[in-house]
Amino acid sequence: MTRPAPRIELHQDAYEVIASAAAQQLPQETGGILLGYREDANVVVTHALVVDGPGASTHTYVRDDVTANTLLTEFLAGRASDDPTGYVGEWHSHPAPSGPSPKDIAALRATARQHDGPVALLVYAPGRHNPFFGLIARRQRWGRVTSKAATVLRPPSRFQALGPLPEGAFRRDGPVFISYRHSDGSRQTESIENLLRAAGLVVWRDRTDLRPGTTTDRLEQALTQGLSAAVLVVTPQIAHSDIVRERELPRLLQLDEDPAFSLCIANKAPRAGSDTQCDYAAPDRLLRLAPAQILADKKQSNMLQPSGEREIVRDLLMHRVEQRKSAIRNEGRAFTMRVQTRPDPFAVDAGEDDLHMRIRAADDGRLPSREGLKLLQTTLPLISDAVYATGAHTVRVTGGAHLSVALALGAALPETKIGNVEVVDLRDALWTSVQAGDDPLTSELHTQPADLAPAQTSDGHNRVAIFVSLTPAPDRTAFEQLLHDSNDRFTAAATVSVTSRDSGGLLDPREAARLSTAIAQQIKELAARNGRAEVHLAFHGPYAMALLVGRYLNTLRTVVYEWDNATPEGPPRYTPALVLEPGVAGGPITEVLLSA
Repeated sequence: MTRPAPRIELHQDAYEVIASAAAQQLPQETGGILLGYREDANVVVTHALVVDGPGASTHTYVRDDVTANTLLTEFLAGRASDDPTGYVGEWHSHPAPSGPSPKDIAALRATARQHDGPVALLVYAPGRHNPFFGLIARRQRWGRVTSKAATVLRPPSRFQALGPLPEGAFRRDGPVFISYRHSDGSRQTESIENLLRAAGLVVWRDRTDLRPGTTTDRLEQALTQGLSAAVLVVTPQIAHSDIVRERELPRLLQLDEDPAFSLCIANKAPRAGSDTQCDYAAPDRLLRLAPAQILADKKQSNMLQPSGEREIVRDLLMHRVEQRKSAIRNEGRAFTMRVQTRPDPFAVDAGEDDLHMRIRAADDGRLPSREGLKLLQTTLPLISDAVYATGAHTVRVTGGAHLSVALALGAALPETKIGNVEVVDLRDALWTSVQAGDDPLTSELHTQPADLAPAQTSDGHNRVAIFVSLTPAPDRTAFEQLLHDSNDRFTAAATVSVTSRDSGGLLDPREAARLSTAIAQQIKELAARNGRAEVHLAFHGPYAMALLVGRYLNTLRTVVYEWDNATPEGPPRYTPALVLEPGVAGGPITEVLLSA
């Protein structure tokens, strides 16, 4: 009768230590000692310790005995006196899928000669369906040592096996999923998330979109119910995330088989000896895909460089518009953008709009957040290029935002680049930059110069201040306070306002094209009369008009102000928010002036 092969039963803690250490050391070997207890001829491994091997290479590992004894002593010192856990063997890794070498077997037999019970050897060789090779050696009577191949029993997976993707797992209008390790990836993920939202991409992230319930079940729903793209944020500690490795990554790789899906890899794992260069082999190694080069063969963005995040955003933005370009051109429809600067964003925002821009709001007060404007500074050039790449003749904007954001967005969609811009306000009224022949001509524009004492700027640059007020009976108090308090001396100032024959005094949206063009012309003329002066613009009026006026500021340097009544002890004031220079590389926003 043939006896069954002896068994090495591997518990979860030991398995994770071995698999993680081996993955992180690839392509070099590593190893250590096994701890547990014996059951007759079988070995139960409850723990594994990693022991450095001086001179370890791609084909050699010899553990440091002094370090091994120290680690073993420290481990056993914390155990109860009746705990049977003790030394039961050795383990090491092989970069290639091969079992124990003759040298490994000889070393195991020598070790077994010094022990009374069975001693195990585990060789971990990633890349195989079953990466473990097991061997058990035992000293027999008269000192003879025998060794036998052992069956290795791996711990059961905490996750159910994944099946094929269901119908609807990919959706062109779906959100972008971000996969990351919380312990060292949260800050990088938040930064990427905020940039993607500011660029008009809807994001699914567990921090905001994971609903109550079992985490794995909710993740499975998110991964199989309509994503358009994903970002895998690779940090050194992602090696310890079984959720990413066993659940998120396999689904993302399945989705990525569809050419219409885009998987971006944000690599923040540094190359040895460098703070600025990433290790492009690290994603496969840390996520236990090596020696296969599944992720190494995909495009990776270096998150250790300032340009890394921008590259991710640009790639996903261009991927989105590429998916929609043919419909825009063939159907002749408008490119649609929804803009918000106040409500909190969620993945359920995903809809039919081509872009859905969500600018991070301030924690309190009326002003936009400095961080939100900085994000917009990065993303607006990318948005402008993406819209232009679609060939759209019309851009339609809905939603609402701070007036500084509206002016900046208009500057990113200039008349020289985009033929027509339409803005749909919260009452569904349409404001457009192209006159349609139905202008009722009820409103007239008036420009009133302000009385200023003769001023000579200290730096030799001329500056003009302009207050544009498009509401009845404009209140000039805050603007006059700006003229009085500003550290920047102004060579000229003026108020541009409207009077209306309409009894309500409100602008008719059908007047938008004529009035926005005329307002921009007045601003340009005042700047030109004062030596192409820098414009300081305080705007009060409909969000739609701010966006349309911003389209015509492409030849100016404009400091844009926001109205602020955040201080109850003082009067309302205008606060400088940002600088617009649409004609400068990296524009239209070249500087954010709001304090943090």
